[in-house]
Amino acid sequence: MIERESTAGLGPSGAKPVKGRSLREQVVTALRWSIFIGELPPGREFSVPVLAAQFGVSPTPVREAVLDLVRQGLVVALANRGFQVVAPSMEYLLQAMQVRRLLEIPAMVQIAETVTAEQLAGPRELAEAIMAAAERGDIRAFVETDYAFHWQLTSLCGNQVLTDLIEELRSRARVVVIPAISRVLSLAEIAQEHLDLLGAIEARHMAEVERVTVAHMNRTLDGIRSVIGSGQ
Repeated sequence: MIERESTAGLGPSGAKPVKGRSLREQVVTALRWSIFIGELPPGREFSVPVLAAQFGVSPTPVREAVLDLVRQGLVVALANRGFQVVAPSMEYLLQAMQVRRLLEIPAMVQIAETVTAEQLAGPRELAEAIMAAAERGDIRAFVETDYAFHWQLTSLCGNQVLTDLIEELRSRARVVVIPAISRVLSLAEIAQEHLDLLGAIEARHMAEVERVTVAHMNRTLDGIRSVIGSGQ
């Protein structure tokens, strides 16, 4: 994870030079986090050369990272102006939530029907880490681990296209919700839902799997309405 120190200016605050064998992945992670916590808020425009200078790398891995975020639906390209963080409307987010219901509920039920205890070991460890982050009020650790949890759990369905699509819809909601999540949502209650979902999956209790999945999405929807409705 790239360390940060507070500075003024465009993009991630004071990003130190990135080093390592996978610059692209490090930059993707850093930019995604900056978007989720509001350092790069919805509607913010930015350029690859400026970010490359902040990260201390050539423009190539930064451009590749930004294009990854474009494919994930977090950033859009602007003709001759660089890139812009998406600013999803309430209408889009409501429609996206409808699509998520159609995709996530059957996916979680399918996983519950076929998953093994060994396959759930990773998600279980992440769910416990989410709860620990919630209990100490560590929003950064909470968000990063939540991202990893949902990606890892959904991937157990064995359909990469479905996993990618669900995560794209999830991430667009995160752009709006996460900057104010600690003010409008209960971290502990959200964390408990991850554990409840795993418990239902392990028990192969399909009705409970569906109930917890819907409740988890509804909580996110409540957060979106609170944030957008209050103008936060």
